[in-house]
Amino acid sequence: HDADDEPYNYWDYRLALHLPQAARFLRVLIDFRRRYNRLKQRTLVVGQAAAIRTDPSLNRLYHQPAADFVAEHRLTRFADRYIEPGIHGTTFTDLSEITAFTLLLGALPALVPAYEFTPRLDRLIVGFEDKIVPDSVIAIDAQSDGHLVMTKAHGELVAKQVVLATPTDVSRKLLGLPSTKRPIEAHMFQVEGTLRHPYDRADISLFPAADPTLAIARQESGAILLCSRLRNPDFGRYLASWRVVSHLHWNPAFHIVGDALLECEQGPNLYLAGDHNIVGLEDAYLTGVYAADQVISASRYREDRRQRSLAPRPVAMPAR
Repeated sequence: HDADDEPYNYWDYRLALHLPQAARFLRVLIDFRRRYNRLKQRTLVVGQAAAIRTDPSLNRLYHQPAADFVAEHRLTRFADRYIEPGIHGTTFTDLSEITAFTLLLGALPALVPAYEFTPRLDRLIVGFEDKIVPDSVIAIDAQSDGHLVMTKAHGELVAKQVVLATPTDVSRKLLGLPSTKRPIEAHMFQVEGTLRHPYDRADISLFPAADPTLAIARQESGAILLCSRLRNPDFGRYLASWRVVSHLHWNPAFHIVGDALLECEQGPNLYLAGDHNIVGLEDAYLTGVYAADQVISASRYREDRRQRSLAPRPVAMPAR
């Protein structure tokens, strides 16, 4: 939907008017996908921030404002009609708030399929479920022999190595991080009802950046999802009849505004895992894999030193 709420789709005849810009954007997106796939491979062996900095093109995109990127590649009209509504509906922001890297990451579903999944925590923790201690961490303090972790229920715990796999705002408080990406919030409503015309024409409706409505999506079950910046959106604008089944206030939905680049290793044996740099489940997972590998390597190194210290040493016999 455009600013006048006139509907059009991605394969509308107006796309033909923007084909040169669409072709330029597609070339850039294909190159980004290639570099981004290599980046994900590198983050298995080096920290994510270091991996980004080693690719000059990705590093530039990471810090370049999206609006400057659009102007540089002469994509203004195509961005207004196609890119920005998609960004608005998926990241809950507009081109003035995000970087070129985030813009291209958000556009990747045009090339890469996205899948739904069901979290299986029971399978994730098989083998160490008895090691998990539910608690709330209050503070973390570096000590000479490790880290002092202060918790609500169990008091003070000492750990040789610590991995923070926490949301960005929690990590910022615990570590005193000087700079992180700013948060975005949104209200998600699950609604039963009947969509008005023209919103009943498509499975997903997207809106211009100035509209407080972020997206409307029809599910296979018949339920309707309406995402808005507003706590009390005008449902009557979109639905002839409705009943709100559930309402979730995502605050924050994620941290995505800005170009803060956080190191995985925040100190000796102190690691940060999550989507603090790149918003995405896969990228968060990869930072966890890297942190786990560092923990395992350090543990093996300490064990090797211990074994060497316990090994019998040869005794020199005096010569006769």
